[in-house]
Amino acid sequence: MADFVSKTCSDYLRECYSGLKASHARELVAAFFGYKSHAALLADKRNSVEFLDVAAVLVPDSSLVDDRRRCLNDLCEQLPPSRRLVDDLVQFIEGDELFTGEAWDCFDIGEYVMEEYLPAHLSPELDLELEDLTKPLNAFFEEISYDDCQVKETDYGVRVTVSGTYSGYWLDDNDDLDDPVIDLQITVYLPRCAGRISFEEPQIDVIGSLREDPEEEEDDEESEEPAAAFP
Repeated sequence: MADFVSKTCSDYLRECYSGLKASHARELVAAFFGYKSHAALLADKRNSVEFLDVAAVLVPDSSLVDDRRRCLNDLCEQLPPSRRLVDDLVQFIEGDELFTGEAWDCFDIGEYVMEEYLPAHLSPELDLELEDLTKPLNAFFEEISYDDCQVKETDYGVRVTVSGTYSGYWLDDNDDLDDPVIDLQITVYLPRCAGRISFEEPQIDVIGSLREDPEEEEDDEESEEPAAAFP
């Protein structure tokens, strides 16, 4: 099946560009799926592209195709820039229903998760995710901010850790307290599924902690008795 997916995509490229060699088409398709060679694509059994039809997310990277093109001698001069080539392949596998998930058009997966994915998929559900924390509070939270992210990539998947805040106001008029702020730590894990650029449905984990009033922290520190000295 992996060879079927590769061959189907390679045949499509050769139909589009008559001067493209079969071996070059296979190498370009392998680069599209995130591999350094066609042989590497076929050798990957754990994340075989045969699972492309069940992948939920596709994150293509045209720079990988650029790198592979530079290694191929006598490449067809009719080929468009790598970015367009990648877009064409995405449209082809979607149109041929080899892939029925969502393609992320991005250069940085961390920024995409923070700026596009979380606002669309987490923000509407954030109150429910933090219900255990917010329910006892006499406060209303309304402003969500995703501020920073870190990306860690392994053979098994990609983990994006995002920090942010969820801000609001107290429902009882208490001028002595700062407006409530919940510090967020969000983990979005994308398990690899088909090739190096295809993933199963992202898994989201949210941890929230209510930011304490600095004055209350100082009062707590002052009220603490010094620890007893041991002989």
